[in-house]
Amino acid sequence: MFDNRPKEINYQRIAGLCFIGLYERRLPVSISRMIENAYDWEHLPHVHHSTFKEIDLVSDGEWGWRAITTQPDARRQHLELLVDKANSYWATTVLSGSAKGFEIHTQASQVTDREIDISVNFYLPKSFAKVLAFLSVCKRLLPSTVYRKIARKLGIARVEPEDTAKQSILKMLQSQYSVLYDEDELLMSGRQEAIDRRKNHQATELVEALCLGDVAELMQQIPKVVEFGKHRFVLNRWKGEWVVYGADCPHLLGPLQDAKIDQQGRITCPWHGYKFDLLTGQNCSNDNAGLATPPIVSVVDQKLILKPQ
Repeated sequence: MFDNRPKEINYQRIAGLCFIGLYERRLPVSISRMIENAYDWEHLPHVHHSTFKEIDLVSDGEWGWRAITTQPDARRQHLELLVDKANSYWATTVLSGSAKGFEIHTQASQVTDREIDISVNFYLPKSFAKVLAFLSVCKRLLPSTVYRKIARKLGIARVEPEDTAKQSILKMLQSQYSVLYDEDELLMSGRQEAIDRRKNHQATELVEALCLGDVAELMQQIPKVVEFGKHRFVLNRWKGEWVVYGADCPHLLGPLQDAKIDQQGRITCPWHGYKFDLLTGQNCSNDNAGLATPPIVSVVDQKLILKPQ
């Protein structure tokens, strides 16, 4: 499926595609965060779990990535994303499965250091113009129920009586990408906040001890994020004991404070699905870095105390 495909965007062929429409949006993130997000194939089933169930990487590089994805209804797609990093442009192509032939071309433009505009352009092969013409005839001549069945078979899940087939496709895509960018905005903004916070903490001195307060009060506040030296940690309870573990995933600083502890004593990063043993901090997903070394927690006179290891 991916054999012999070029690894760069051919801008000249865009004029030969069938343009469906676009989705535009201003995002409170930098170009760097947006391009980083485009390359980040791993986040799809975790951040966009209503759209993707699984993803299996085939290949990746500075040019982009290719992968096989599984949708929540078990349908599979071959996806390709090519990146023109110098021009803040990337193009996604659906090579198989539902929506086969769709191409999504995105241009990001810097507004300020922490604000960008994106223009997401939706294309189909030029031959799809004949399908649109066919659907227009069906809409005009056939009962609405029959027209809807035909449209659904062609991948148009929802049609409105007043809309043309092209408008129905565009509304479907705009609705989907509105949700996707809502989810991506949370990830990108959260990552930028984590990067800024990490920079501000680099000069922080490690304290010898930190009193967090009364045990009874802290029991009502867990899981609780606490800062100790250069890192943030989560104070929590597991199997009747106090535990402290890193609040930032070492991969891309994903937030771990709301991650549920499973029966094996592991937590999972909500951005990329990396799992960590909360007692050892070890990365259970691969051989990459583990969580930051936590302080020792103890109870003294009904007060919770943290001390460095």
